[in-house]
Amino acid sequence: MIIQLETWQVITLLLSVIGGLWGAIKHFITRSEQNLSQNFNITNQKIEDVGKQALKAQEEIRDLERQFLHFKAEVPQTYVGRDDYIRGQTIIEAKLDAVASQLLNVHKEQVQKR
Repeated sequence: MIIQLETWQVITLLLSVIGGLWGAIKHFITRSEQNLSQNFNITNQKIEDVGKQALKAQEEIRDLERQFLHFKAEVPQTYVGRDDYIRGQTIIEAKLDAVASQLLNVHKEQVQKR
């Protein structure tokens, strides 16, 4: 089977094929540009979201620092330190020992008078 085409038919056929290829290439380029644009927009949106989360995290960190500094300032006023407690107990025990020795002296004097 032999196909015979005239020159104008060959030229028209070649122009049609080239036009079809050109249209397909142009379509693929347009689609890829749209995809890249969409990807860039999504990426930019995610970057903005991460930036907002970072700012929120910084604010939370500042709040925690303020609370911690407030706690550090409040601790000495609210709680008794171990050394302070031991010193207070030592003083109380010394006074109790002094009272006990005075009571013993009084008791001895009472016993001797009888």
